Amino acid sequence: MTTPDTPAGTAPAAPTARQKTEHRLPVVDIVISLGLAALFGNAFWIATEWSERAGLFPRMVTLLGVALALLHVVMLLLRARRAVPVVESRVDADDEAEGDVEYVFAHAGGRVWAGSLAWVAAFFVGLYVVGLFVTAPLFAFTYLKLSVRRSWVFSLVYAAVVFAVLYLAFEVALQLQVPPGLFF
Repeated sequence: MTTPDTPAGTAPAAPTARQKTEHRLPVVDIVISLGLAALFGNAFWIATEWSERAGLFPRMVTLLGVALALLHVVMLLLRARRAVPVVESRVDADDEAEGDVEYVFAHAGGRVWAGSLAWVAAFFVGLYVVGLFVTAPLFAFTYLKLSVRRSWVFSLVYAAVVFAVLYLAFEVALQLQVPPGLFF
């Protein structure tokens, strides 16, 4: 079927989208990943000066951080190297998926950013004041209850699991004492 504005023998174009191929290099993602790799590498270097027992866990975590950050860079470069079909839409940009990370960062208001930063600050203040074993489960419970609005049972079970994992990892498996906080 042809319309008055399409020549005979050609199919009409889709009214809402057209497709093109482009190679996009995600520069910001690559820079952030390389920065994280450098940060983890520096932390690993610092942990090599510690005793074998005290530096075991930090060296494992930082080495894993370097590896994952560099793997992410490689994946970004490989993905950018391939031609990626991009669908351009005539629909407003506001119709993007709200669960998309880029959409959230681009459209989050000052109030959302302030709330998120307040949660992060509260966690670190709690670490300083009452230590890891109190802060982590208390923070998990409070965040799940107040911010995410999960059930009491889910929040309590999650907080108990957080405490158990941290206690078993540091006190039992690694036999490392964590800083108790200012008041303990």
